[in-house]
Amino acid sequence: MKIWIIFGICVLILTGCTTVESQKMRAEREQLLKNYEDLREENSELKVKNSITDTLLGKWKFLSLEVAEVDVPQEVAEAKAALYALELKNLTLEFFEEKGIYHYRGRRGGTQVFGQWTVITIRYGDEPFPFIRFIRRTGLEMEKLLFAATEDGRALGLSSAPGWHTARDMSISVTPDRLYLTMHGQMQSGPDGWVQSGGIRCYFERVEK
Repeated sequence: MKIWIIFGICVLILTGCTTVESQKMRAEREQLLKNYEDLREENSELKVKNSITDTLLGKWKFLSLEVAEVDVPQEVAEAKAALYALELKNLTLEFFEEKGIYHYRGRRGGTQVFGQWTVITIRYGDEPFPFIRFIRRTGLEMEKLLFAATEDGRALGLSSAPGWHTARDMSISVTPDRLYLTMHGQMQSGPDGWVQSGGIRCYFERVEK
């Protein structure tokens, strides 16, 4: 009987050790998976930034403005955008790198702008959205140049449009021959994921060297 008791105690001790060891291994495995996912997401966002940065470099010419659906009469918004687009018809922007720093310069008639820029990502849910941040050195701030924004950030005088007062960063999309800069409205979650509500988009085409 004593032998069976001793045997039972040993089994319990071994079982306890095995349980503790398995929990430790499980925790280590979960931490490794978390580290991998964090690194994967970081690399994914870095690829987005690098891809946009590389494609953006060069010279671009203004094409048009487009008004997304907003909480004001659509016809009024589109008319204001069309009138302002006439003022931008000769606008050109150039994005370039110098000594590891990214710069922009632009010209619209006698108006010139110059400064630095960087691409950032903002996550909504699981998806990173790319934005571009302009740091003005001379001339108008970029949002005022492109969208005639007022001091509080309202675009083209559309004071009731939601979210535009926060549009210090513009969302960006770029292909080899098209550039889209959007002074965005609020981000809202819908059945198909996160989308921007409202906003004004500025189109450019690449100027061939």
